[in-house]
Amino acid sequence: MSEKTAIERATAEGFIVLYNQAMGTDYQVIEVSDSPDARCANSSGEPLNIEITLTEDEPGDIQAALGRSEKRSLEARCEHLQKVAAGLEVPKIYSLTENVSDIAMKRIRSKIKKRYGPNTALVVRDSSGVDWDWDLAAEKIKADIKSEANPFDRGIWILSHSKDRLFRIV
Repeated sequence: MSEKTAIERATAEGFIVLYNQAMGTDYQVIEVSDSPDARCANSSGEPLNIEITLTEDEPGDIQAALGRSEKRSLEARCEHLQKVAAGLEVPKIYSLTENVSDIAMKRIRSKIKKRYGPNTALVVRDSSGVDWDWDLAAEKIKADIKSEANPFDRGIWILSHSKDRLFRIV
């Protein structure tokens, strides 16, 4: 199983547990594929398709988390702090209601432009090490995408990094 498939399967399975709890359903992941990323069905055979994307606090965080970049290493952080102290860089400040949600909105907008068919939910997996409360940014994201035609008739959701919280955006 490829790394991408493993991430999508773990995301779909984490989402389904919380979705079932929230909606009183009994869906199970049947298949992980390309488009949509996961196909599910409940005990009555009703389908639920899941399209998955990831968000990050700033571009490059996912590659760093997967070990493909030293961007978030202790050495890189120390170097950044030295540059801040020398006045060569400004401190990096992450705010859920500002730059962090902006990245999520870009990921959502790119997925909204495509069509995945009926019975599909978009799940945005948060990759941040910060346990963000996405309810604080939900209205901003909803307002930002309201002019777009939303193909996700089963909703747009954000799944926390630890897969223990689910936030409904639309």
